[in-house]
Amino acid sequence: MMPIKFLSIFILSYFSYSYCAANNFIDGMTIGSGPETNSNADMDSYRVSFLWDWQQDWLKESSWLLSGYYDLSLFYWENQLNHQDNLSDEGNGSTTGISFSPVFRIKPRQPLWNTLTPYVEIGVGATLLTHSRIVAKATSAVDLGSNFQFEDRIGLGLQIGSQQQFELGYRYIHYSNAGIASDNDGIDFQQIHLSFWF
Repeated sequence: MMPIKFLSIFILSYFSYSYCAANNFIDGMTIGSGPETNSNADMDSYRVSFLWDWQQDWLKESSWLLSGYYDLSLFYWENQLNHQDNLSDEGNGSTTGISFSPVFRIKPRQPLWNTLTPYVEIGVGATLLTHSRIVAKATSAVDLGSNFQFEDRIGLGLQIGSQQQFELGYRYIHYSNAGIASDNDGIDFQQIHLSFWF
């Protein structure tokens, strides 16, 4: 099921990309997918992001470029458990959300072989979920405590192409409410993503 959903997101993103690129509405788009890693909920995530480049250069005298972008994302988490897993009585099997994050990125100023640029990035943003309790393979649900969550990420990847217009990367993303609610189980995802910069 996961490859079919990822392909559907890719096709939808391609048509959105064509429209947004033609209208100079955004600077880039990302599609991503991957599993969660730290709970009994066994979730897969699917994500579409819209990107706005800061056009900054904070290390002008260096061989490194420090800049960043804004990331506005829509995502869907789906439980991969089945009824033989002794599931919790409470919680939802899926949830959707929206997040907004400023993301800092550092990379070499000059691409390798004129086509490849490795990068590392880090960001902290805010997320709103439709459901905060997720069905789990346990007696109790994964309880995120509130529909509002903080989204922390760290990632690395490669920008590719003569204009650095394509990107393949990996991200580790953590969600928690930072103690603003009494329950705060938190949940983490690993994602592979493809980006297109206009």
